[in-house]
Amino acid sequence: MAFLSTTSIIRGSAAKALALTLALAIIALQIVLAPAARAVDVDEVQVNGHTIVGSTLTVEAAHRYFEGCSGSWKPNHTIQWFRDRVPVEINPVLSQYIYKLNAADLGSRISAVVTASPVNCPGQSLRTDESDIVRKQPTRAEGFTGRGVFELLARRHDGAMMLYPGMDNAQGWKEARLVGPGWGGFTNIVGVGDIGSDGSNDLLVTEGNGRLYRFDGYGDGGINVYPWNIGWGWNAFDKVVGPGDFDGDGRNDLLAGEPNGDLYLYPSREVVHFNPGVKVGRGWDVMDVLITPGDFNGDDTVDVLAKDKAGRLFLYGGNGSGGWLAPRLVGHGWNVLSKIGSAGDFNRDGFNDVHGVNSAGELLMYYGDGRGGWKGVETVGWGWNIFNGLY
Repeated sequence: MAFLSTTSIIRGSAAKALALTLALAIIALQIVLAPAARAVDVDEVQVNGHTIVGSTLTVEAAHRYFEGCSGSWKPNHTIQWFRDRVPVEINPVLSQYIYKLNAADLGSRISAVVTASPVNCPGQSLRTDESDIVRKQPTRAEGFTGRGVFELLARRHDGAMMLYPGMDNAQGWKEARLVGPGWGGFTNIVGVGDIGSDGSNDLLVTEGNGRLYRFDGYGDGGINVYPWNIGWGWNAFDKVVGPGDFDGDGRNDLLAGEPNGDLYLYPSREVVHFNPGVKVGRGWDVMDVLITPGDFNGDDTVDVLAKDKAGRLFLYGGNGSGGWLAPRLVGHGWNVLSKIGSAGDFNRDGFNDVHGVNSAGELLMYYGDGRGGWKGVETVGWGWNIFNGLY
């Protein structure tokens, strides 16, 4: 009996050991198959990117939150995008993991539902918060320091570029700052607004050889000194201006005039280039200055002011889709001014204004009334004849 008892004890120990081994193996297998511990909290999974037409949105931290859910090299999650909580179909040539904002998104908020791979995480999903409202690319009038206030760039005769920032909450100027030297060799400098879809305003310049360059703004008043070459043949034009979004697609465009009077619209497109020019007018050779004040007549579309060689000023209202309203005369005697332009709302009344320099070097501000007319004029600076260009 003792022998039998001993054998039973041995057999019982082996069984327990085998059972323990199997249990440990199952636990180890579960550890291998289960998704990794989440490295981020659920509130960190958010729509990320500039909510500006032309920019790209992604869902930040989703790959970390659902890490290990596929159990292989395959994606650990999928994304369904929503515009104002209505599902949006992604262009087949784009990935579901990025969302390219377009004109249809203007005024909307974008969100996403992220669903984990069912291999290891069946039934798991989350909905992100909605983004900020999608808006058009910022225009020149929003300034270069990200404050949305009046700011004027001025090029000295020695080629140095100065920035004159407006006050934060009142009419007037902050201390001027040097942007950088070497701007004297460009034939045109255009405050085109934001064409990089990053929320910061940029500059376009042309050279005598016809090359078109983009200088990216940093959003703090600085400008990247390494430009992008984005075009050729621009020496065919004697006028190049940036009106803002002239054709209604949410992106900032260019208008360019030839010496023979033909005027072309160059709509912006992805990858910071411009679509081929479309003729939008003729007979513009009678005009020697084009001014781009944004929305000057209060109809929420961008407009153009044009001075003819006799000193008359005309308002050409944009129709919001790449065409014009009937022009009308809005001023006389503008030949007494040089370096005429528009850089936003100087007196902080909500309406964009027009500036010019007279022969005495005074900087005059002509206050718009928001309906295509004027509220008055005021001298806001002296000694501005040291500059050969204002932008």
